[in-house]
This record gives sequence, structure tokens and C-alpha cells, in this order.
Amino acid sequence: MFQKILVGYDGSKGGKAALERAAALARESRAELMALWVCEPLPRYTDLPGEPEGEQEAADEYFKQRRQEVQKAAERHELNIRCETTRGHPAKAIVKFADEGGYDLIVIGHSDHSELWGRLLGDTADRISDHAHCSVLIVKQ
Repeated sequence: MFQKILVGYDGSKGGKAALERAAALARESRAELMALWVCEPLPRYTDLPGEPEGEQEAADEYFKQRRQEVQKAAERHELNIRCETTRGHPAKAIVKFADEGGYDLIVIGHSDHSELWGRLLGDTADRISDHAHCSVLIVKQ
């Protein structure tokens, strides 16, 4: 079925649902599974000394917590889940990572944003499904 699965994981309800579904699919199809967390780029210029370093430390701690959650899911499903982080716009970064890595499925959670928010700015899941060159599974809770 699928050989390489990429799951966008941010710790949200939608992200957790996507991680669980991706892990189940990976186990069923004996696929490789990668969890990807995309963080926004840090500001180049700030008003306060040390602010970029503080932001980086907070991002590192957040990713460490997400990595622990992924490891718990890996143990529950008895498989190995690799973790990576990248910077940029989530939809663009996930599509690029999937293309460059040769993934044949992207699994993402549906956001909890309102319909109005999604219509105005576009939902990450919608953007990924529009631009990905592989199959996309959008998991709703």
C-alpha cells in the first residue's frame, strides 16, 4: 500500500489524531513513518537583547515535548517513528519535505479553526491537498 508516510505533527488535537492514524497505517502496511513539526521562522530583528535566543530555547523545548509524544505513540503501535523539525510556512514546508523525501502519503489533522478563518486565509490541510504530489489523508477528530 504505502511505503513512506509523513505525518505533520504539532501537538494539537488534530495533530494527535493524525499521528495515531498514521501510526496505525504504517504498522498495517509496514511503512516507514516520519513525524514532522514545522515551526515559524524566528524574527531577524528584535527590540530586546537575548530575545531570539529565548525564542529558540522555547521552540527547542516545545519540540522536545512533541518528540516525547511521538515516542509514546511509537511504543503503543510497536514501531519506529522518526522525528524532524523544519522552519517555514507549514503547508509549503510539509509539501516540500514530502517531495524531497519521496513520501507517498502525507497525513495531517484538520485544524480547529472556524470556517470563516479557513475561507479567509486558507486551511493548511487544504493547501497541502492542493499542492502535494502524493496522496493526502486529512484526519478529522
